[in-house]
Amino acid sequence: MKLLSALFVVATAVLGWGYWHAQTHATLGLHVRDYGLATEKRLYATPQDVELRLLDASGAELAQASSVEPWGYILAIDPDPRIGNCEQRKGSQADFSKCFAAYTAWVSGWAGQVRSAAVEVGGCRIGDLPVKAYTSSGDWWLWWVPHPHIGGTPRRYYGFSVNIDSVLCRESLPVGLRAEAGRK
Repeated sequence: MKLLSALFVVATAVLGWGYWHAQTHATLGLHVRDYGLATEKRLYATPQDVELRLLDASGAELAQASSVEPWGYILAIDPDPRIGNCEQRKGSQADFSKCFAAYTAWVSGWAGQVRSAAVEVGGCRIGDLPVKAYTSSGDWWLWWVPHPHIGGTPRRYYGFSVNIDSVLCRESLPVGLRAEAGRK
């Protein structure tokens, strides 16, 4: 009976830790789809040199993000220069892991509040864009398994997608009108 009780306590502690970690650490996927770059074979394309501001319901800035060139993926940038987007830490696995732990804790503090975005691509600036959001805690109860093909450290996932049409972007329009032009 003592063994069964001890196993129950250990299992509860491990699952509790996994749940807590998934609630306090998050990863982030950011995507900008530009329908102005459409071709005969594709509906939209991913633009290069993207600057993104993620905003809450009141329009206050929660985070800034930019694309990593030449690859084009977009990363949020922690305002702490020692963390940034952790790209500068990729040379050392231990250093990157420490940076990434701080980065995912920072993301979990604001990502659930994102409601809109402002995008700058080249000379095109479009503000007050709706954000399509996706969130998942996935199988947090399984993520603690220390095997690279089964789990890992549990984290919540946030995915944000913003659609623009750079052809409709007009640099001379006020921000509100540019946003309306980008929605058409």
